Amino acid sequence: MLEILGNIEFKSDLNRVYVYIADRFSLPKRIRVNLNFISSDEIRKLNKSTRGIDKVTDVLTYPYINLKPNEKLRLKDYSLDIDPEDKILTIGDIYICTERAVEQARLYNHTLKREVCFLFCHGMLHLLGYDHIERADEEIMTKLQEEIMTKLNIGRDVPFKSGFVTIVGDTNVGKSTLINKLVGEHVAIVTPKSQTTRETIVGVYNDEHTQIVFLDTPGYHKHAYKIDDAMDRQIGNATEDTEIILMMISARRPLVQQYDEIVKKINSRAKKILLINKIDEVSYEKLYPELIKLGGKAVVDEILPISALKGKNCDVLIDMIKKYLPEYDYEMRYYPVDEYTDKDLRHMCAEIIREKALMALDDEIPHGIHVVVTDYKESADPVEIYADLYCERENHKSIILGKNGAKIKEISTKSRNSIEKLIEKRVNLQIFVKVKPNWRNDEKMISTFGLDVSE
Repeated sequence: MLEILGNIEFKSDLNRVYVYIADRFSLPKRIRVNLNFISSDEIRKLNKSTRGIDKVTDVLTYPYINLKPNEKLRLKDYSLDIDPEDKILTIGDIYICTERAVEQARLYNHTLKREVCFLFCHGMLHLLGYDHIERADEEIMTKLQEEIMTKLNIGRDVPFKSGFVTIVGDTNVGKSTLINKLVGEHVAIVTPKSQTTRETIVGVYNDEHTQIVFLDTPGYHKHAYKIDDAMDRQIGNATEDTEIILMMISARRPLVQQYDEIVKKINSRAKKILLINKIDEVSYEKLYPELIKLGGKAVVDEILPISALKGKNCDVLIDMIKKYLPEYDYEMRYYPVDEYTDKDLRHMCAEIIREKALMALDDEIPHGIHVVVTDYKESADPVEIYADLYCERENHKSIILGKNGAKIKEISTKSRNSIEKLIEKRVNLQIFVKVKPNWRNDEKMISTFGLDVSE
């Protein structure tokens, strides 16, 4: 555990450094490190009384036990030193001079948070037996400090960037797979069926200096029902007020033809990045001439081949997006840092059920199903969830139920398993299949399901 003594702002960041180092060096849980923040006068007195030097330094470390670098700390070796009251072994004290930390942050042109976290990291390594007296030892310690600060993304001071990024493209081109990969969470359902996404899904990417709000839109498709108009409206709204539009096409089809089709549908001044997805499914020899032709045709800000499924070039895409986002001199986040979507648990559970149904059913049924969670009893154990699965025909209902209820049982079991992983609780899921003829042309029903049908 980390005991922080003194008034300092960055306690959560210091705890992150401590936890990372504890994991990195496999430290036992029942240990304590005392971190003290003191004035320049106080650290001068400490230096004079303990080291015999009259000097103000940035950090002082006093280990209670003697460790060598990479030596595993075992509590049983220090059983006599463990405090009998709290049964915790204190391995040392670290003293940081707040005035020197402020001076050095200005000198090195980075944040005070980074300087304080760096000094604490430096002190922790001293407690674990590392030193920098000899050149070889200094190189090892410097490398470890850089690794820790980089892994925790506590870098030099840079402007904060944030904004909205809309993903558009034909149905089944991989938009939902991409947003899940970029956000690192399952925010949008993914199936091989067309028209899986019916509404704009929000997925939020966060790091220390950035927040990117991704908007996953329904795929472009032919119109046959009033719900198709509602889905098109979702796309239009998402591309109106956005910083960047990711135009996604497939490497499996002629690139110039797809570009010509998608560019006609977008009327926006936003920056445009053309993504060629599914490059893992096409040979380089086949793709290269297509890219050459596209490069001479496309009028966009960037072109990037990717594989959303494999994660190929997704890190490059994040850096590319950051380049075009607005800068702020303060932390401008549209969503709290621990939120990765704007959807509540009811909505996410309904989408999980629809995803499992889409995967289990024949091609002619999926477009006509919709799921609504009618009751969600979070206080119950297990959590009780009741959902209505709508379809358009009685014979569709029979298929969804399956012989002796086998199909709906399969859908329910797979849905329950995924929901339990999402909420980390046991779930009792009840799905009721209901028939609502031609609901995709029923504006009242479409509106009830949360899709905008107004002109």
